[in-house]
Amino acid sequence: MFSLKKLDITYIKNLLLTTVLGGVIGLLNYFFNIFVIRFTDKDVFSKYSAVLGIAYLMQMISTAIQSVITKAVAKNKNDNDTYYKWYAYKYLSVTGVVAAILLFLFRGVVAQIASIPEGLVTYLAIGLGMSFVCSIAKGFLYAQERIMTANLVALAETIFKFVIGFFAIRAGGNVPVLIVANFLPQFIGTFALLPLISNTRKIGKLIRLDVKDIIYTSMFYLLLALPYTLDLILVNEKFRADYSSVSLLGKIIYFACILSASVMFARLSNESDAQKRKKSLLISLGFAFMIGFVISVAYFILGELIIKLTVGEEYLGIRQYLGVFGLCMTGFACVYMVANYFISQNVYSYLVVLALSSAMQVVIYKMRNDSLQHVVQGQVFLYIILTVVTFIFLFISFKKHEKTKY
Repeated sequence: MFSLKKLDITYIKNLLLTTVLGGVIGLLNYFFNIFVIRFTDKDVFSKYSAVLGIAYLMQMISTAIQSVITKAVAKNKNDNDTYYKWYAYKYLSVTGVVAAILLFLFRGVVAQIASIPEGLVTYLAIGLGMSFVCSIAKGFLYAQERIMTANLVALAETIFKFVIGFFAIRAGGNVPVLIVANFLPQFIGTFALLPLISNTRKIGKLIRLDVKDIIYTSMFYLLLALPYTLDLILVNEKFRADYSSVSLLGKIIYFACILSASVMFARLSNESDAQKRKKSLLISLGFAFMIGFVISVAYFILGELIIKLTVGEEYLGIRQYLGVFGLCMTGFACVYMVANYFISQNVYSYLVVLALSSAMQVVIYKMRNDSLQHVVQGQVFLYIILTVVTFIFLFISFKKHEKTKY
């Protein structure tokens, strides 16, 4: 059995702190989407759901860059990170502009695939450009394990997003403004954080920006995002709004479970001992499963009331799917935590599992996309298979490590 030491207690405190503050952030994001569904018509919500699926994929770029920077700075504690900071801002800003231009040029193709107006892709292109710099500063904060500061900044960004979204909804559900609300607060936040990370190390060898690591990590997070974003894009338009309501309530569980992922990643990146890394992972998995299980049980027992209080009575037909979908999202949240463990240890072979799951998801939607029941069943099947295979992969990874010790 593992024993808890002072470092472990501090880690658990950080997990709890992030869970509490992250819970507030999650509620604000949740109410943001609830306001969209409650105070706009089904046509607006359907378009926003498809756009949101693409926006989630873009935000994975920010998450990937944050993780790469956290890992690089944490593993080079005694080296010059001032050069690294400015080089990252310059290099990633240029990359973001190029990516935005490319998306703009191919906006017609993207609009056709996602079944959304072409003009909306222009705003998504702007958001894509912002994504490349949004999380640079937070990467430094997590590398230094300044968890409270990172959480407070994230809270401020979410409040700002909520304010922008409020005015967009008051304007009748202005989808372009809703898109901007998903990117602008983080973009402003990363530059507001510059003074907080300005007095960093200026001695020692220079830390280099690992472009290869950014590419691999981006692939990780993009493939991780597909199971809960590609469905919103591929689902039949006839019942997209209904399925999006199921997905929205399921994501409450998912995002609640992975609130502490950044804290776990920072600890894993700062930890050199394999057994301690394993302990940190298992503690985080315990937190994630506990949160997801409790909310899922609430869905089983209070499903009808939850639907009425959130998405509205017109979506009561989704009640039968909530509990099971919630449990599957709990499993997928654990997959996300394990994947972060693999990223921190550069176990890139796990990408094969994620790529195969994405291919399977596309096949599922090609075969069964003619009713809400079929789509939900397909997603549940996908989450179960991915969760089981991931934990088998993790078990094999632990066994390989144990053999290399002797």
